Amino acid sequence: MKNEEILTRIKNSIVEGESEKTIDAVNEALKKGVDYKDILNGAIIKGAIKVGELYEQEEYFLADMLMAGDALNAAMNILKDSFIEISEGASKGSILIGTVEGDIHDIGKSLIVSLLNGQAFDVIDLGSDVPPEIFVEKAKEFKPDVIGLSGLLTMSISKMHETILLLRKEEIPSKIIIGGGVVSKNSCAMIGADDCAKDGWVGIKKINKIISDTKRG
Repeated sequence: MKNEEILTRIKNSIVEGESEKTIDAVNEALKKGVDYKDILNGAIIKGAIKVGELYEQEEYFLADMLMAGDALNAAMNILKDSFIEISEGASKGSILIGTVEGDIHDIGKSLIVSLLNGQAFDVIDLGSDVPPEIFVEKAKEFKPDVIGLSGLLTMSISKMHETILLLRKEEIPSKIIIGGGVVSKNSCAMIGADDCAKDGWVGIKKINKIISDTKRG
């Protein structure tokens, strides 16, 4: 791939928490005509996943996570004008999202929140390390169309399951989508989520479809 070198530089700069290098590399990629979606999927998301893996392996600590998050946010700030969709002020729907309890990763969730805001959704961001009870409490308060559960750690799947069980028990009608480096179609089916997505843009498309189908139904 002709763009592989610059995408690797962006990914590595995020993993290393080098915000200035990230900014320079993203700007260089855009000047070279690299599509912003390739930058997002081929560098930023991969960087976020790698950071999560390093944290899970105890090679990274909270300070490393914060620096990587700053670098990722720097990249997203440059790209945000590329994916903001012009709307007439009408919201497409509401999304309640958070990283599940026991997982402090904000990187992947922050990325999807930026994308959702740019696509004219109302987003209620609960942050990271969110207990199941808070998801239920806020779901009752805001009545979102979709609830997004995010996680990068392997143990996050079991906490997603616990959260979904409580949401179902409390008869929360919102559709539930899970996302993060650890999710798969198998884990989605196993824990009872309505859908899943590893890729930010796939997540946006699936959320659009869920809301469209719900409103049609």
